[in-house]
Amino acid sequence: MENLGYPDLRAHIAALEEKGLLFRVQRPINKDTEMHALVRWQFRGGIAESERKAFLFENVIDSTGRKFDIPVAVGILASNRDIYSVGIGCEVEHIKAKWDYAEQHQIEPKIVEDPSCHEIVYEGDALNVPGQGVDGLPIPISTPGFDNAPYSSCSMFITKDPDTGKQNIGNYRAMVKSPTRMGMNPEVE
Repeated sequence: MENLGYPDLRAHIAALEEKGLLFRVQRPINKDTEMHALVRWQFRGGIAESERKAFLFENVIDSTGRKFDIPVAVGILASNRDIYSVGIGCEVEHIKAKWDYAEQHQIEPKIVEDPSCHEIVYEGDALNVPGQGVDGLPIPISTPGFDNAPYSSCSMFITKDPDTGKQNIGNYRAMVKSPTRMGMNPEVE
């Protein structure tokens, strides 16, 4: 594997596992009824923050029995301070200082002409083929019995101000509306 100069998702998951902060679920797990309920339990079930884990669901299905070939990681960024510190690469006591530094030393975006995340790309009419649009992603029902559709609860959306051209990356909750559409409500101050 090439040296990226920073940890990628696989390296992050491996670091969490090495530190005992990851729980792998290998049995079939229903993304529509079980996945988020299981993860949410650790936040509402009286587990101390220091005991919370990140989850990697390796055998994801939906309520129709459809199996997804993509594992789902939940709570791998901030389920507790130790998990968060692994993600930003510092000890817990240095988190605020690292954030302060990052806010004062922002970096400009860098255009990558041929990123590995573009190895499989579906566009136009190809998105209407079952499994080649948003429906191909194992997006869970966040709150079974309450949500009316799958929601990506912490997706990264890249936006561009139409007046200034300035780009932003933000985390937003987005509802799956169809294989080709998601709806989100980015808050503007």
